[in-house]
Amino acid sequence: MNAVAVSHQTPIDPQVNAAALRAVFQDADKPTRQKLVPILPPEVVEFAGVRLYVDPRDNYTDRRIWLDGQPPEMASLMALVDLVEGRNVFVLDIGANCGAFAVPLGMAAGRGSRVVAFEPNPAMIGRLGHNISLNDLGDVIRVEGCALGAEPGEGVLNFRSRNFGQASLMPIRQQVRDGGTLVPIRRLTDFIEEAADHEFSLLKIDVEGAEVAALDPLLDAGGWLPDAMLIETVHKDDWDVDLVGKILNLGFDVTLEADGNTLFTRKG
Repeated sequence: MNAVAVSHQTPIDPQVNAAALRAVFQDADKPTRQKLVPILPPEVVEFAGVRLYVDPRDNYTDRRIWLDGQPPEMASLMALVDLVEGRNVFVLDIGANCGAFAVPLGMAAGRGSRVVAFEPNPAMIGRLGHNISLNDLGDVIRVEGCALGAEPGEGVLNFRSRNFGQASLMPIRQQVRDGGTLVPIRRLTDFIEEAADHEFSLLKIDVEGAEVAALDPLLDAGGWLPDAMLIETVHKDDWDVDLVGKILNLGFDVTLEADGNTLFTRKG
């Protein structure tokens, strides 16, 4: 009788494997990291009672959450959480990405609050919606699948290689551009009527240099303005308008500068 050898292989625990890969990625130099990115595993990351499904292969924000266990702009996020916690608030999250701001703010906000999350990138709309569902916030956060601009219409959203979070209506260098898609463009002023139903209003915007086109219709309207605005200002030298000066002249103070962002709050 011939003996038949049977090979038994112990299954690899995906969580253990992910932890080992995370440790390797943490210590790797930039060229090695770039080679590892395509094999990084998507997973659900939990922090401060929030659950976010992230895919580190195609988005920098997701990659930082996967690596660090929390969003990359925590100083800015916590400042906004402090403003909305327990209050009936109206939040406009312009450039919502995977929900790194919208979901924690929706969790922290009080009863009756509304978060409107603007995200034009089709790939990220799905991820954002999944993260809203993961945290049972379907009755708090509404997704608007459009970009914001000076005039309604449509425009090309340019994709950046391996980073959906840096998709932009602004031109992207050809060396790192990875195609694009037509998306609808709306004016911000079309979305502000709900603010009257809430005691506090907050606007956060990160649209990779297109902040002026998105905000000018609101700032120039001479009507409603939010109580606080967190604006990514790392591109301010490229703006054709002094947006910071404009906001200060409308009665706001700078109360935080962190993570490439500036937080403006109404005086008094």
